[in-house]
Amino acid sequence: MSVYLKVSISPALALLTLACTLLCGVALGQTTTTVVDVPTRNVTQRFLYVRPAAPIANIIAIPGGEGYFDILDDGTFNYAPTRCFPVYRVRQALADRGYSIGFVDRASDGSIYDKRDSAEVQRYMQQRDNVPTWIIGGSASSTIAAVLASFLPASSPVGVIFFSPPPLPASILAPVRRAALVVYHVRDFPARPTDVYNGLTSAPVKEKVGLDGGSDSGNCGYHLFNGIEDLFVATITGFMERNNNALAPDIEVAIEYYHQVYDHYFITHNAEQIAILDKGDVIMGWTRTGQSFKVWTVARADTSPVCRFYIPPAKGDSHYYGRDPVECNATAAREPTFINEDPQFFHIVLPTAGACPAGTRNVYRTFSNRPDVNHRYMIDPAIRDQMVALGWIAEGAGPDLVVMCAPP
Repeated sequence: MSVYLKVSISPALALLTLACTLLCGVALGQTTTTVVDVPTRNVTQRFLYVRPAAPIANIIAIPGGEGYFDILDDGTFNYAPTRCFPVYRVRQALADRGYSIGFVDRASDGSIYDKRDSAEVQRYMQQRDNVPTWIIGGSASSTIAAVLASFLPASSPVGVIFFSPPPLPASILAPVRRAALVVYHVRDFPARPTDVYNGLTSAPVKEKVGLDGGSDSGNCGYHLFNGIEDLFVATITGFMERNNNALAPDIEVAIEYYHQVYDHYFITHNAEQIAILDKGDVIMGWTRTGQSFKVWTVARADTSPVCRFYIPPAKGDSHYYGRDPVECNATAAREPTFINEDPQFFHIVLPTAGACPAGTRNVYRTFSNRPDVNHRYMIDPAIRDQMVALGWIAEGAGPDLVVMCAPP
């Protein structure tokens, strides 16, 4: 039985529309279906958000055909043909397996297939659940699926699935550096998927799977896997499950602590260190400030290793985090008594001319400017300015003095 409820969503989640929610019992708990509008450019992007209780991955589903669902406030579609969209037809089966799905509609200005708008849907879902994202586009939406996969930051844990794709130019396919699946019906233009598969020259993992069976009658037909929905689900979930761990974001939260007697700040993402500091019976006097930011714990293609130095008591009894090997090597040469505890304590992205790339957030650093050397790291520029007002020195590059770029 389905029960419709009106829910109020926190503004912090960037919801602009009061939603209608569908609750139904499934194997993993309740599945929630919500109409969401997220800000993008100077407009909003609507999507239908189907979310199980404990997602293992997110799916960004982009319809083919006319390229929109015309989603109404109650979650129904005003444009009936998109109900044949195969991902929509199997949405509950995907939710039962732990996949959240965002069905992307037109933006509020009527535009469709804008990679910036779809990227905001991905960002929203990633902030809600820090799990890998799979972009699924088929037929006419295959192009935007490929473009979006290339447009999202390389550090984003993203894969892509094409179903029943048309011919696509090499200029669209070659930049896709994501795990990719091409799935199609063997009675539906079988040569096209092979051309798309061959064009994915940069994909680290790629598969091409032809399905058979079902019926070509009705609006859906072979092109949209009419009558073989279970086989379609098994094929795409099998590929996602085989590759999900490789995409999984190795991200942890660096927690900030403060010692009132020393007037020192310290950050760590290490679970053992966090437990010791929180317990406070071995290393005493440190309390959480409530501030934190995310870090990558393993190297990725576009990240830089952050070293952690221990500064001995004679110079501060503190810690310093160098943002790249150049800064770390220079510190070791200049301060030979500093102890490099870990040359790759965590990983970040370096800013370019003081600007962080899309999909990351600014990290700021201030220096105590005292004999007992200490640094503070933060993502809130207002806190950085407060520290400067207390006599600390802001360090970083560009007009905003950015020192690192962290996961969102």
